[in-house]
Amino acid sequence: MSHIIPFDAVKPKESDSSGVTTVAGAEHGIGGPNRPLPPGAMPATLPLSFQPNKETPPSTPSQRLLEPEYTQYAGYTDQKPVPLSHQTQVIYDPAWIPFPLRRRFWVPFVTILIGAALALEVALHFSNKNQGWPTKGNIEDQSNFLHYVYTLPPVAVAALLVSLWTWTDIEIKKMQPYVDLVHGDSPPHRSLLLDYTRTNNFVVWVRAASNKHYLVTLASLMVLISLAFQPLAAALLVVKDVYWTEPDMTVTNVNVLGFNDDLQTTDLTSYLTASGYAGASILYGIGPPPFVNTPYTIAQFDLPAVRSSVSNGTIFTNTSAIKSQAQCQSVFVQMVNHTDGTGWTNSVNSSSCSISWEVDKNSTTLFGTDTPTCNPPVESFLSPVIFWIFTYETTPPQASATFCFPSFTLWDVGVTVDIATGNLTDVTELKPFSSSSNFSESANTLTGPPLNGQAFNGIKFNLKNPDRFALARENATQLQMPAAIYQAALAQDGALLAAFDDGRFASLADTVYELYLSLIARAVYFIPTPQNGDEITIQIKTFKKRVALSPTAVHLLTVGLLILAVFGTIIHLLHRQERWQLRLKHQPGTIASAVSIGAQTGVGEVLAGRQAEKDISDSLRNKKFRIDPKTMKIIMEGEEGYEVAASPGLALPSRRRSIFASLQNRGADRSHSGGRDIPKSPRSPLETSA
Repeated sequence: MSHIIPFDAVKPKESDSSGVTTVAGAEHGIGGPNRPLPPGAMPATLPLSFQPNKETPPSTPSQRLLEPEYTQYAGYTDQKPVPLSHQTQVIYDPAWIPFPLRRRFWVPFVTILIGAALALEVALHFSNKNQGWPTKGNIEDQSNFLHYVYTLPPVAVAALLVSLWTWTDIEIKKMQPYVDLVHGDSPPHRSLLLDYTRTNNFVVWVRAASNKHYLVTLASLMVLISLAFQPLAAALLVVKDVYWTEPDMTVTNVNVLGFNDDLQTTDLTSYLTASGYAGASILYGIGPPPFVNTPYTIAQFDLPAVRSSVSNGTIFTNTSAIKSQAQCQSVFVQMVNHTDGTGWTNSVNSSSCSISWEVDKNSTTLFGTDTPTCNPPVESFLSPVIFWIFTYETTPPQASATFCFPSFTLWDVGVTVDIATGNLTDVTELKPFSSSSNFSESANTLTGPPLNGQAFNGIKFNLKNPDRFALARENATQLQMPAAIYQAALAQDGALLAAFDDGRFASLADTVYELYLSLIARAVYFIPTPQNGDEITIQIKTFKKRVALSPTAVHLLTVGLLILAVFGTIIHLLHRQERWQLRLKHQPGTIASAVSIGAQTGVGEVLAGRQAEKDISDSLRNKKFRIDPKTMKIIMEGEEGYEVAASPGLALPSRRRSIFASLQNRGADRSHSGGRDIPKSPRSPLETSA
C-alpha cells in the first residue's frame, strides 16, 4: 500500500530558541485543519533537518515546492524490490525440429559416412597387400551358408545408411511448405498445396528445382545416389583363386644318390617295367612318372607328408638330380644278301665299335637291339647300344641302325613338383654335384668305383646265377625297347617308310631310350636314406580361395559415401539457416496439427466447406501466405498482421549472410528480458505540461 503525503502541508511555522522548526498544522495532523488526510495517511509530526530560505527568489525550485498549486505526492511501496536475477525473462518455447535434422543425428551420420569411406580404402589396401583373407568353402555357391554370412552384413549396413538418408530426405520435404511460408509471400503451389512426399524420387527433384527449392532437389539427388550403395555393397567381396605361398616346410628325403647294385644283378623287374612304361608313353602319350622329367631324375622326398597339409599346389626346393642322356646317332648299315636268298647280313662299324646281325624273310619288318664289340673292350652292361630296324616293304630292302652312348651326370638343381601327382614339372641346373653338396655321402659310389661315372645301358645286365625268369625279363626288355621305337615311327606322318627316307629313327631312339634311362636311374642310382633320415626345406605355393575386396566396387562406394557426406553437410547447414525463424510448436502432419495451424484464420474460412481438390486450388489461387513465427498461424495476404509477420529481409536473416552472422542475430533476439514494471521517476509539472 502507498502512503501519500501532501507537500504543501509541510510548511515552517516557527522556530524556537533551539533552532528546531515545527511544522504548522502538526497538531491537527499532517493534512492541516482544513484539509482531510488522504486515504491511508497517518498524522505525524516531522522534524525538518533543513532551514528554509525565506528569501528564496521567486521561480526557484524551492519556492515552487512551497506553492500550493505545485503540490506533489511521493509514493512508497510496501514490498521489497525484486532482484534482477529473479526477474522474469522472455523465454521462447523450444521449436520442434525433426530428429534427422538435429545436430546429434546428422553430425554422427556424416562422420560415419566419412569413416566408412576411409575404412573401405584402408581395407582395400590390406586386401591387395595380403591377397585377401582365408575362407572355408566356396562362398560363391548360394547353397553354402557362408555365402550369406559374407554377403549379407555389407548389404545390411548399406541399407541402414540408405534408410537414414531417406528419412532425412522425407523430413526435408515435409518441412519445405513451412519453410516457404516463414519466408513470406508464398504462393499456394509452393506452400499450402505442396507435398513432395507423394512424388517419385526419380522425378521429384525436377519439380523441386522448378519451385526453386534447391535443397529439396539436392536431397532427392542424394537419395538417388544412395540407391547404388546396396548393389555396390553386395559386390564388395569376391572370391579369388590366389597363388598363395605357404610357410616353409621341412620334409624327409626318401632316397639319396648312391649305387643300388642289387637291382641289376638279381632282379630285372624294374628294368622290364621301365621299358614297358617307355613304350606305353610313346603309344598312349603317358607322361613321366613322379620325380622324373626327362632327362632328369631327382631324389624322392616324402610327398604324403606334404599332402596332409596341402592337397594341391606346387613344391619349390633345391635337391640333387641325375641327368641321363642317350646320345643316339644314326650310322651307315652295310647290307649283304645271302646267296641262297634266305636273308641278309647287316654290319655296322662306328667309334671303334662294330656289330653284325642277320635277318631272315619270316617277317616283313624286323627290329632288335644289342651291344657292339668295342676296342678297348668294356663290360656289356656299360657298353654302347645299337637299335636296328629292317624292312622288306621296299625293293631292295632297307635297314637302319642307331648307335646310342648312354651317360649320366650329377647336378644340384632347383625343381618344382606338383603336389597332387608328384610330377616333376620343371628342373633348373644350379651347379654340378660335388662333395660339398647336400646328401653327398653315398654319391662317390656313382662317380667312383664300381661305376666310375659310367652309365648302365639297361640292355645287358651283370646277372649272377640267373634263373629262367630273370633271363626272360632280360629278353623282354631287349625286345621292348626297339618295339617302342618301331611304334613311334608308325605313329609319325608317312609311317615307316618315311622314317627310313628322312632318317628319323635316331631322334625316335633318342627320345624313347632317354626316357628309359631316366626311369631306371630312379631305381639304380638312388638308395634309401639312412635310418635317421635327411631332411630338406621346401616352399609350397598353391591356389587358394581367398575373400578379397573388389577395387571397382570399393572405389565407387567410397566416392558415393563421400559425395553424400559432403553434400549432406551442405544441405543440413543451409537448411538450418532456411528454417531459422520457423518455430513449430509440435510435429506437423496430423489432422490435429493442420487444424491447429489453420483454424480460426482467413485460410480456414476460405477453405471451409471445400472438399474437391479443384475447389481447394481455385479458392487459393492468386493468394499469398505467411506464417507468424510467434503464433505459428497461417496468415493470408490482406489479413490483419500480414505485414508484420515474418517476411524476407526483415524477420529472417538474409540468405546471403553468413551462418555466424545469423547466430549473432539470433542471440540478440533472445537477449530481451523483463520483469515487474519499475515505477518511473516523478516528472515535473513542466515536463507534464510539455
